[in-house]
Amino acid sequence: MEFNYLTLLSIGSILTLLSTLKLTLTGTLTVGPNRRKFILFQPVWLWFLVPMLPFVVGSYLDGSLSPLPWIAYARAAAQHGPWGGVLAGVATTTVDLWISWTTATAFLSFPVPMSVAYEPIPRTVHKYFYAVNLLAGAFIIARALTAGA
Repeated sequence: MEFNYLTLLSIGSILTLLSTLKLTLTGTLTVGPNRRKFILFQPVWLWFLVPMLPFVVGSYLDGSLSPLPWIAYARAAAQHGPWGGVLAGVATTTVDLWISWTTATAFLSFPVPMSVAYEPIPRTVHKYFYAVNLLAGAFIIARALTAGA
């Protein structure tokens, strides 16, 4: 395996996926009772989402990338080699999480800047944030699957 720009992008996308999974499963990016930041879950890795999210969603909608990670991996690996496949598969997994679940988790987990101006969001309303996020993600993925057909 050779080391090239796809290798670096793949490593960045893997770290973004790890931070995304930590946020999705726990609602935080910190570790332990002292709320320390561990290198694999640093919020800095989420900056990869800035170019990744619009690029991947746009690729979904024009049919050039499948929203199914295993298909995205296979197509990209055949065209760009193993690191291209890893990048496509991991980026697809990360974006799928963000468009269908993680956005609501982040919005509900980090309300500190908004809590000064607004009342806290009641816990009884949280399920609606997840429902809207899930519907939006399902809509994008359904459109992407029909675009590739």
